[in-house]
Order: sequence, then structure tokens, then C-alpha cells
Amino acid sequence: MISPFAPASVLSKVILNNVQLEAVTHPEGPQLVFAGAGTGKTRVLTAKIAYLVENKNILPGHIFAATFTNKAAREMQRRVEDLTAISCTGLWIGTFHSLCARILRREAGAIGYTPSFSIFDADDQLSLVKKTAKDLKLDERTMPPRLLLHSISKYKNACISPRELEGKQANFFEQELIKVYSAYQKSLQRQQAMDFDDLITNCVYLLRDNDETLQRYQRLFKFVLVDEYQDTNRSQFYLVKLLAQAHRNIFVVGDDDQSIYGWRGAEVENILSFEKVFQGAKIFKLEQNYRSTQAILNFANAAIEPNNCRAAKRLWSSRETGDRVVVMRYRDDRHEADAIGDSISRAIGGGVKGGDIAILFRTNAQSRLFEECLRKRRIPYVLVGGTGFYERKEIKDCCAYLRLLVNPKDDVSCGRILNVPSRGIGDKAREILVEQAGRTDRSILETLLDERTEYTGIRGVKGIEDLRSVFSLLMELNARHEPPQEILKEMLTLTGYLDMLEDEGSEESASRIENISELTSALASWAQENPEKGLASFLEEISLVSDIDKWNKSEDTVNCMTLHCAKGLEFKTVYIVGCEDGILPSRQNFDDEAKIEEERRLLYVGSTRAMESLVIAWADQRWRFGSIMPGAPSRFLRPIPVELYHFSDLSAEVDIREKPTRPAAREPAAAIRRSSAADFDDFSQETVHYRVGQHVVHHLYGQGEIVNLSGFGVDMHMTVKFSDGSRRRMMAQFAKFEQG
Repeated sequence: MISPFAPASVLSKVILNNVQLEAVTHPEGPQLVFAGAGTGKTRVLTAKIAYLVENKNILPGHIFAATFTNKAAREMQRRVEDLTAISCTGLWIGTFHSLCARILRREAGAIGYTPSFSIFDADDQLSLVKKTAKDLKLDERTMPPRLLLHSISKYKNACISPRELEGKQANFFEQELIKVYSAYQKSLQRQQAMDFDDLITNCVYLLRDNDETLQRYQRLFKFVLVDEYQDTNRSQFYLVKLLAQAHRNIFVVGDDDQSIYGWRGAEVENILSFEKVFQGAKIFKLEQNYRSTQAILNFANAAIEPNNCRAAKRLWSSRETGDRVVVMRYRDDRHEADAIGDSISRAIGGGVKGGDIAILFRTNAQSRLFEECLRKRRIPYVLVGGTGFYERKEIKDCCAYLRLLVNPKDDVSCGRILNVPSRGIGDKAREILVEQAGRTDRSILETLLDERTEYTGIRGVKGIEDLRSVFSLLMELNARHEPPQEILKEMLTLTGYLDMLEDEGSEESASRIENISELTSALASWAQENPEKGLASFLEEISLVSDIDKWNKSEDTVNCMTLHCAKGLEFKTVYIVGCEDGILPSRQNFDDEAKIEEERRLLYVGSTRAMESLVIAWADQRWRFGSIMPGAPSRFLRPIPVELYHFSDLSAEVDIREKPTRPAAREPAAAIRRSSAADFDDFSQETVHYRVGQHVVHHLYGQGEIVNLSGFGVDMHMTVKFSDGSRRRMMAQFAKFEQG
């Protein structure tokens, strides 16, 4: 309820409970809002911004509000404008990457960049790392480019530059990695490009190393607000700390129980240590959930409770009624997909909208069977996180041409379109262009545009001259500020790109033509909505689009997505599939307790997406890596009291196409314990029963815990962590554990 003593205006337009109201109206200083799933954090954030604008007379341009998706930023700005009835176009609200890009465009000269720098996406980054490693004569087999890129990203997320790593390499891989990192950064700078990580780390370096610039932005941003604070990495933490350290007006909202992005650098410690970093902080806990039934929340609370690294809180709801969570056991992965497909078909036949249903899985690879089953039943669905529109080849080709008009130093984009469509510029011509560019310290396009460049003794000169002519005309159009969609149309005509696709005459090429038509429409629509912005702004916006930004909920389509993608969303009915050890949690995380806790948070996040109905599914066996592998229910299910869910065991259902399996235990806890013991009778005559997490006693090494299992039957191997800290790998059939 709204307090009768609260200022009217903004607060009279939004319903807040007592804790929300206190958080919104609390005076200056550091503030942390622990906002559990479905507790109205967006409402609190937008009300806080509106309250600052209308009741505290803070101009929108003096508020820095960071989110993690463009969609969330747009929604928050819309809500603030609705509450205040004023335009908030000056409000600095957006993703960390977009806000940092905005600062860097203003301050680019201070770090050796021009305001028109390019932003490289994941494919561009990988391409550049591959070239860098090749130039350094590294073997891709021992130094995989993706591993190099991942390692570089980790350093950047921690704001560690190549110079800071000099002389600190512990082994050969790290020595070579630092060489690649250093050369990669120099190449980015030479091309006037930044990758996603650079947008934040360069902003941190800019503020950290320039007192005058830092003080200017501290004066500009009188309040710093952060959404999803539990997902911040080290560089994002440094950024907000720098911006807020003078006035200490920092307001962050998050939920440590939903911190699921450790694999990309997020540090849950940022939210858990907030009080230590910002001493005297006021803490609020939002625990009233407005999304789910109490039955679902009871299950979710029990699922997350075993985590040690978390703030104490417990979600509750006024919706006491509701069906119990259902835990399903299936014979195999095909049985799981078919049964869930039938269940969805019946629900839709009964009037449930497909858009109210979600199938959530740990990895994208699990989607195939569910897609097949939905297609077979003619149920429309959308796979969130598949190949995005702006990741398709023809779209990336078109955007590479456009990016070169904004930043002629972008060698990655130039390399992409140099011979697309084919114009006879072969490898030899490419090598000469690159060599001449390096000799004159220019980019490939700058070298190509110079009519004095010589190409003696090579083929492809006509193609080079044609490309030079194309870019000369396109650059003239861009200089005249022609509408971006007209520039794109001219490019397609001059290069013959559409002719190339039309000549193919295939169904795939027809689809590509449609995609290009959609890109043209998108450019035209964007230009109409942003008449004051140019092509560079459009390219920046599309480079920062995420999977969820591209997804729009439809009433008719069932939603298939990973648990990571589902964060922040809600559906009436949710199926969490493949809830087995080795999948959730992932087998590769078995030996790391911190990662196990993050995997448990994934189950919690998936469970709290459900509003009315939650189904957890696991199978006794499934195809993995080309073989049938036995499955056991996730260890995360074992601590959950059996009274919090209804167990349904369908594993004994007989399919005439397959070998029947023996009837299984019907009591839920017994079934889960029994399956966890790895019942492999179908695979071996000599069965050994063990499970991950089982405590054992060895006659030589003492007490221990099984942390990993591989193989089955007589070939089962296990890794045991003993009480003295040692880890030992042994064959299960010879382990000879004692009773204890």
C-alpha cells in the first residue's frame, strides 16, 4: 500500500507494497534491493527514476541507469515517461555496452580512437583472433582460436591489459596467449574497432586514468542505478564504482539466487559484498512474489536452499491455491519429447495459448527432439537463441559494406566483402592489398581507394577497380546524408549482390533475398523513427542486440529456449526437461562447488518462470555424443521434500518398437534414490551401483564423496574426493568401499 505520508504525484500512479515504497522513497546514499523472482523489481526501478525526476527535481540527463537488455531499457523508459508525463529522451538508460559506447563516442580522442569506431561482433572477433594467431604462426590444434578469445575476454572482464600481464605468464600457453592478446588489441586499434568487452574496459580506463574526465561524469550523473546487479562482472563493477564514488548515490537491484552468468564473467560476489564496498548501505528485501502460485514457490525455495553462497530470503505469494509441481520420469529422451508434445497438444486443444507455454532446457542441443515432436503435431513454436537475423550471412555481408562507409579502417569487414559477390579478387590480389596496406600504414579499403596503388602481375585488377568505383559512389551518397535504406539499395545494385542470389534460383537464395528486403525495411523504419541519427547509429544498435531483444512473445507459438535465455520471462506453463546429472548440473562442473551452486540457480530460475504449472522431466537414458547413455535424476531434486511435488513415473510404459524395461519404483523419493544409484542392468550383466554425491569410506584413504562417474557396468570409473583434499580416480568394481 501507498503510505498516506508519501508525496502524491508519481507514487499515486503506481501500486507499491511497503518494502517497495520504502526503497523508492529512501533518501540519498548507497542502496541495495534484493529483488526475488517476480517481486516487481522493474516497477521499483522505474518508480525510483520517476520519483527522482519528479519529486527530487533531478533532470533525466543526470541519471545513469544500466540494464542488461535493450528491451528492458526501452520498457523502463516507457514506464518512466508514463509516470512523469514528460519526455525522458535525455535519460541515460540502456545496456552497459550501449551506455559505454555513448561515452566513448564522445571521448574517443582521449584513448586514440575516432568517434566512428566499429564494434566487432563475435564472428568478427573470432576472425581477427584467427588471423592474429596465424600471423604469429601458432598451431590451431594446440591454441584453439575460440579458447584464445575466451581467455582474452576473461582478462578484459577483469580490466587486465596485456601490459599488466608482461612477465607473469606461468606456462607456454599463457606466454603465447599474451602475445595473441597484445597483437589482437593493436589490430583492433589500427582498425579503429572495439569488441564488446572493450566498450566497458576502455570506458573504465578512460575514467580511471583521466581525473578531469572522471569528475565531469561524476558531476553529470547525480544518481547511478543498476538493474540485475548480480550479473555484473568485474569491469562493470569498476565502472559503477567510479561513477558513484564521489556522491555515493548508487541504487542497485538484483537477486543473487538468479546469478547464472558466471561462465561469461559475472561475479555473484558483487551483490553479496555490496555492503562492504559501499559502507552504510541501506538494504531492502523484496520477497512477495506476484507471478507464481505458492506451490511453485515452495518447490523453488526448497531447490535453492542448499546453496551456501546466498543471502537469506524466501519467496511467498498471496496465491495460495495452485497445482503441485509435477516431476516426471521417462524411459528415454524420445519418450520425454513425445509425451511432452502430447501434453502440449492436449493443452492447446483445451484452449491454452501456445505463447503461454515454454520448454526450457540446459543446452540448445536438447531442442532437436522437441522441435521434431512439435512439428509433427503441427504446433507452431519459436526457438529463442537460434541463428539471429543479424547473424545470417547475407545480412552480415550487407552490414559489412555499410560499416566500411562509416569506418574505412575496418579490415575485418573489408576482408569479408572483398570478393563478395565474386569479382575475381583472388588470394594473390588479397595478399598484395594487405601487404601494401601494411607498408603504408593504411587499411585495406584506403589502399584500394588510392588510384596510385599498383597491382602489377596479378589477376583481379578489374575487380579491384570495380570495387573502388562502388565505394566511391557509396561514400558520396553517405557524405550527402542520403537515407540509409537508399544507400543499401544502391549498394545491392552496384555490386550485383541481388543478381547473384537471383541467378542461384534456389529456395535458400530466395529466403536470403527476403531477408535483405527485411533489412531494407528495417533501415527505412529506423530512419523514420530516428531522423536526427545517421548510419553509424543504426550499425551500433544492431551490433548490441541480444537474443531476448530479438524475441517477441506470440500468442500462438510455444517457446523453446535455454534456461539462460528464459531469465526475466514468465509463462503460465513451464516444462524443464533433461533434469539429469550430467545435464543439469553439467558434467563438466561436477568438481567445482561454485559452479554447482550456479547450476542449482539455473533450476531455480527455470522454476520461477512458471506462473501456474511447472513440470520437471528426466529420462532413464538418452542419446548423447552418438551413444545411448544412462541417466540419473539431477542431484538438485534429492533435497526437495516429496510433499512439494507430485511424482509420475512413466518409465515402465512399453513401446512396441523398443525393448521393454522393468517396472520401476512408484514412490517418488525411492524412485529418485534408485535411479540416482545408476541402475545399468540394461547395459551390463555385472552392475555396480553408485551415484554422484554419494559418501563412501575406503579402507586406505578414509571418507570421501563421489564427484564424477563415467562409463557404466564393469567399465564404470569414478573420481572420489577424500577428506584429506586428495582426488583419486578408480574403477568402480574394484573400489571395495567399506560400510560407513
